[in-house]
Amino acid sequence: MVLVKILKRRDAASVVVAIMLAMIISSPISSVTVSLANKISGVSNGGYGVPGGGWKNEYMFPIVWAILQLIILEILGWVYTLTNRPIKQKR
Repeated sequence: MVLVKILKRRDAASVVVAIMLAMIISSPISSVTVSLANKISGVSNGGYGVPGGGWKNEYMFPIVWAILQLIILEILGWVYTLTNRPIKQKR
């Protein structure tokens, strides 16, 4: 795959591709984790940024949401490394 070849290089093109991939991946990860963060933090009025939400809306929800996004990224990283390892051993 061309993107993988570009990411393996250590130049500006790999940085641009990595940033674009991060922007593409951030939307689905956010949409998956926001509802779970609402349930965990106990926010019932739609989430972060809604006025009058109290401390859960202002402090707890963003922290829980960030932690959930990091967990999803860690899982994706593990899936990538586990699926990529057998392919490299065949060569």
